[in-house]
Amino acid sequence: MKISVLNNKNSLKVAPILAQYGFNDYRAYRILEKGSLAKYLLADFLDSVHRKGSLILAAQENGRILGLVAMTPLPWDTRHFGLKAGKLDYFMAGAGHSQALRIKEKLLEVLFKFCGDNNVAFLSCRADAGDITTVHALEKSGMLLMDTIVTYAFNRHKHRIPELKGIYKVSAAKSSDSPGLADIAGSAFSKDRFHLDVHIPHKKADGVFREWIKNSLKEGSSQRVFVARKWSQPCGFLTFTLNRKLESCCKGRIAGHGLSAVSPEAKGAYIALVKAAIEETARNYDCLEFDTQLSNQEVIKVWQRFGFDFIRAKHTFHKWL
Repeated sequence: MKISVLNNKNSLKVAPILAQYGFNDYRAYRILEKGSLAKYLLADFLDSVHRKGSLILAAQENGRILGLVAMTPLPWDTRHFGLKAGKLDYFMAGAGHSQALRIKEKLLEVLFKFCGDNNVAFLSCRADAGDITTVHALEKSGMLLMDTIVTYAFNRHKHRIPELKGIYKVSAAKSSDSPGLADIAGSAFSKDRFHLDVHIPHKKADGVFREWIKNSLKEGSSQRVFVARKWSQPCGFLTFTLNRKLESCCKGRIAGHGLSAVSPEAKGAYIALVKAAIEETARNYDCLEFDTQLSNQEVIKVWQRFGFDFIRAKHTFHKWL
């Protein structure tokens, strides 16, 4: 077995292993045809290959790809934390448990050497909770579990919009809401991977979410941002964005990858925001995904109360080099 760098010229060789990958993020959606989903995975992978500073490693034998891993740079994280950061994507091996584990361990060994030689100081990786060989390989390499993200989804083809009356007015956010929403975001989080990593000062962790919502409200952002108000004052927000690449490849309009937070005293504001978001989904999308930490039981109970579908669970790992 040989570990080598995959470049633009031979990147299409990954198509067979991507098509067989059993842990892609959208495998739970019946509205997405399997062949179209394979097309999406390849398109998304090829974007990684072309991203400046990316490294794609492949484990090959007799010209056949047995496993691969992509390391893509994180420019925003690099600026925010003041050190070179990257993330691992498409970490897979198409073999039995023992062989897959051996392949992944070797890929990580080569990858970490590259990171050391190129001053990459921080790596993160999200692994599907069912992908045991990836979890074991990351653990054996010294990467530490930081949180587990669970995803539920509203599907307009099967779920009803709840009939709820609320005291909060929910509308599209305005750029003038940015300072108030940033203050809410900066104090709302404590169970996430940034706050649970002892290497990251809490002020820096708070800043991740302050900047997230501020960037979401900038002109040209793809994020939809809803804000809940009480007596005209912002008391919570919820964001999401449409996966346009998935729509192009699979024709499914699935939105998600957002952020939400409410003021502690704004009881009921989150439910009002969720209702507004799913009303928007019923008009313009097929499904809307909601993410949170596994430990955030209050929010998960809201989704279960609304009958949302469980979609996936992913473990987040960090490594400081």
